[in-house]
Amino acid sequence: MAEKISRTNMKTEGKKCLFIVVLSFLYGATVNWLITPYGLYAGGLLGVCQLIRSIINEQFGIHPNFDYAGLLYYAVNIPLMLMVKKVMGRRYLFKTILCISAQSLAMAFLPIPAVPPIENALAACLLGGILRGALIGLCMRYGANDGGMDLVGIMMLHKDSNVTVGGLNLVINIIVYVVMALRYNLTIVAFSLISAAVMSYGLDRFYSQGINVEMHIITRGDSKELEQRINHELRRGVTTWNGVGAYAGKEVHILYVILNKYEVASLRRLVRLYDPEAFVVENQGVKVGGNYEKHLS
Repeated sequence: MAEKISRTNMKTEGKKCLFIVVLSFLYGATVNWLITPYGLYAGGLLGVCQLIRSIINEQFGIHPNFDYAGLLYYAVNIPLMLMVKKVMGRRYLFKTILCISAQSLAMAFLPIPAVPPIENALAACLLGGILRGALIGLCMRYGANDGGMDLVGIMMLHKDSNVTVGGLNLVINIIVYVVMALRYNLTIVAFSLISAAVMSYGLDRFYSQGINVEMHIITRGDSKELEQRINHELRRGVTTWNGVGAYAGKEVHILYVILNKYEVASLRRLVRLYDPEAFVVENQGVKVGGNYEKHLS
């Protein structure tokens, strides 16, 4: 049974990594097709890299046939990723590397349309913002991060769950765009800021990092191995006690677990593998204090 669950867990993690690569690639495509053609900036650390690229191009007349802002973005994320390893662990680091690598390569080498695909720049920045927020929010659900200020935001969330990733990103964007306003057209800055605000909204809708769920699992089978797999696979503690089913008069084992909203599906899968007939009760949105570990990967 343990071998079967290990294979299932590896298969699940493999699918998550594949989704992260695809979503991140689509994020880079969104930047190249709905942000860059209009002369807009993505904001955050990526916006800083785009600004540096623009300044270098203007000052030195460098115009390569690819957008090296994506490569700059990857380079400045290296120290942040090393910090993530210390705070979040190797699994989170690996998925983050996949995410940043896929989106950086997409931004660097996907062709930027000479003619903007959408005639209305406002519509483009709104669509680009919501798509970027949704794509990165989904990556975060699978335990990855797109780097930059979102990565800083995740590290802050590890210490303070009241800080939202999108909210922090929006504050940093305001600072970045004030600097940009001193150099570029205010219309470009305004559209870029609108896109960043919409992205922040989409990000928080797709990545609700503060939702905790309590689960009661009632099973007639031996629960020892299930408890061990919850400890090992989900890195969650389990409180157990014995009871008696009043209807059948048979002894049951009761397991109590507190976990993140996005870990619930994994726990359900474990329970089904050990006891498809187990009785499971879920209560979402509970407040948890004390020594409770927030899992972001």
